[in-house]
Amino acid sequence: MRSLAGGVAAVLVGTALGAGLVVGIGGWPGSGESALLIGFPDCESAGSALIRQPTLAWTSLSFVPLGVWVSTDRGIASPAARWLLAATIAAVGVGSFLAHAALTDWARQLDSAAIKLMLVAFIAYPVGRLRSWEAPALLTAWAGAAGAVLAIELVWPGAARILLVVLAATAAASAATTADPRSRRWLVASLAWFTVGGAVWWLGRRGGPLCAPYAVFQLHAVWHILAAAGIASLYQIYRNETI
Repeated sequence: MRSLAGGVAAVLVGTALGAGLVVGIGGWPGSGESALLIGFPDCESAGSALIRQPTLAWTSLSFVPLGVWVSTDRGIASPAARWLLAATIAAVGVGSFLAHAALTDWARQLDSAAIKLMLVAFIAYPVGRLRSWEAPALLTAWAGAAGAVLAIELVWPGAARILLVVLAATAAASAATTADPRSRRWLVASLAWFTVGGAVWWLGRRGGPLCAPYAVFQLHAVWHILAAAGIASLYQIYRNETI
């Protein structure tokens, strides 16, 4: 059953990535010159190929094998909770990949939405554990909260960063208040990965002190890998728990 779950997850993710790349073969929609030049804080120079920022795009996929693994893991007894976390983690990889491949505003919004959907899942799951929610209640709570977050961002685009900070802080606080003493080392590890990753991102951002647009090695790519490690550590807190 574990291999079947992993196979299904891999096929679903592969289909999503394939569909996204097919969209871009004839030219990414909304990929005018202005879309390439304004508002994107990534250092890597934008090429004209199908995947415009290859280093950043490929390292974004660090989240995909993590999501596939979570789908096969039995550390969380509830299949609904396991698949919710797995799907949202993998979606971050797909969304970030498309954002760096297309370099368009819609792709960036997709990336932003995927991150927020994952953070809401990491908030809903520990709340569900505390309240002993069954699967329907967990999924309903996640869908309602996720819909509210996306609606706020749609109506007030300027709130995107505020929402990201609030959701990340809430996910960390949820983990801190629900983790048992044996699991807290994973919370410390997660915070460490994100702290180091955030510093690396800042140094390598567009206009940052270590930004090298034409280099193959990109610090933003390191951020992707460290962020995936941070999410993996956060997930470890909840293994062997049930809702």
